[in-house]
Amino acid sequence: MKRTEKIAKAIFIIVTFVASNFSLNAQKSFTLKQCIEYANKNNGTIINANYDVAIAEKKVNEQIGTMLPQIDASGSYTDNIKLSTTLLPGEMMGQPGTKVPVTMGTKHNVSGSVQLTQKIFDPTFGATLEASKISKQQSEQALRKTNEQTAYNISGIYYQTLVIEKQKNSLQATLVASEKSLASTMLKYQNGMAKKVDVDKIHVSYNNTKSQLQQCELSYKQSLNTLKYQMGISIDSNVVLSDTVLTINYQDLEIQRDSFNVENRVDYKLQKIGLSAYELDRKRNVAGYLPSLSFNANYGYNAMRNSFDFTKLGGQWYPSSSIGLTLKVPIFDGLQRHARVSQANLNIEKSKVSIQLTEQSIKVDISNYEMQYRNAIDNIRNEKDNLELAESVYKNTQIEYQQGVGSTLDLIQAESSYRESLNNYYNKLLNLYIARINLEQSKGTLMEFITNLK
Repeated sequence: MKRTEKIAKAIFIIVTFVASNFSLNAQKSFTLKQCIEYANKNNGTIINANYDVAIAEKKVNEQIGTMLPQIDASGSYTDNIKLSTTLLPGEMMGQPGTKVPVTMGTKHNVSGSVQLTQKIFDPTFGATLEASKISKQQSEQALRKTNEQTAYNISGIYYQTLVIEKQKNSLQATLVASEKSLASTMLKYQNGMAKKVDVDKIHVSYNNTKSQLQQCELSYKQSLNTLKYQMGISIDSNVVLSDTVLTINYQDLEIQRDSFNVENRVDYKLQKIGLSAYELDRKRNVAGYLPSLSFNANYGYNAMRNSFDFTKLGGQWYPSSSIGLTLKVPIFDGLQRHARVSQANLNIEKSKVSIQLTEQSIKVDISNYEMQYRNAIDNIRNEKDNLELAESVYKNTQIEYQQGVGSTLDLIQAESSYRESLNNYYNKLLNLYIARINLEQSKGTLMEFITNLK
C-alpha cells in the first residue's frame, strides 16, 4: 500500500513538472506596447545603453573625488648587502695626513609613512565636474535614442508581421475557394461536362495561389523571428501578436504642425549638449592659466638595524613629520593651452552650424513624411475600394461558374485579379503604418504615440 502511495506521489511530481514546462513553452501573446516594454528590459542594445548611463554616473563621482582628501600609505625595506665606504680625514681618527676608510650605515633599514594631500584651489575643477555631468546627460539622451530606435524597429516589424498574417488568412480562404472550384471542375470533366483544358487552367490558378500562400507563410515566420530578435526574446519562444485587427482612422489626415517642438528630437538635444560640452572645454582650458594651491602633510617612522629584528619589542623607531603648501603657477607651456582654447572656439562655432543644419533637416523630414502619410492614406482608400470590387467580382464569377453560365477563363481572371488586389492592398496598408511611425519619429513623438495606442 505504501509502495502504491509512493508511486502515485512520483507520478504527481512528474505530471506537475511536465505541466510547468508546458506552461513555460505556451504561447505568449503580445501587443505592440508589450513588445516594446519587453524589449526595454531584454534588448541587448538597450541593456548596454543603460550600462553607459551607469558608467557616466560613476565618472561624476570620480571627478568629485578629486577634491576630497587623498591619503596614501607607503613603506619600504632596504637590505644593504654591502655597506658603502667613505674616506674621512685622518685627523679625525688620530692619523693626520691620511685618509681613513669608514663603513657607514646599517644593513637593514625600514621606513613607513602616511601622506595626506588636499586640493585647496583648483581653477579647472568646476568646469571638469560640469563636463562629466554633461557626459552623463549625453549618455541619458543616447539611451533615449536607443529606446526610440528600438521602438521604431519593433513597430515596423510588428505591423509588417500583422499585415502578412492578414494576407496569409485571405490567401488561405482564396485557396479553399480555388480548391472547391478545382474539385467541381474535375467532377464536371469526369461527367463529360467540362474539358480537360478547363481543369488544367483552374489547376494552374490553384497552384499559383498555393505558391503565393507558401511564400506568405515563409515571410510571416521570418518577420516574426526578426521581431523576437528585436525584443530580446528567445527565437524558440512561441509568440502570438494580439493586435489582430488593424483599424484605419482617416481623421489622422489632419496633422497639427503647430504642435511640433524641435526639442522633442533626441538628435537635436544631443547637438545642444555637444555645444555645452565644447563651451565647458574652453572654460576649463582658460581656467588652466590660473594658479592652483594644495596642502600636504606627511607622518612616518623609520628604523635602522644591523640585524633583522624589527619585530622585537624595545627597538628604536624614529618618527618624522611635515606639513606644507604647494603652489603651482603656470608661466609658459609652449602655447599649448592657447592652441586648445582656439580649438574649443572653433568647435563651438562648428557645433552652432551643425545645430542649424539639424534643425533645418528635421523640418524637411517632417514635411516629407507628412506628404508620404497623406499619400499613403489616399492610396489605402483607393486600394480598399479596388479590393472590395475585386472580391465582389470574384464571388459573383464563382457563382456564375457554379451555375454553368460563366467560363473558366472568367473565373481564372477574376481570381488572379483578386489575388493581385489583395497583394496591393496589404502592401499599401503596410506603407500606411510605416508612414505613420516615420512621421511620429520625425516629430520626436514616437514613444508618446505608441503609449497612447488603444
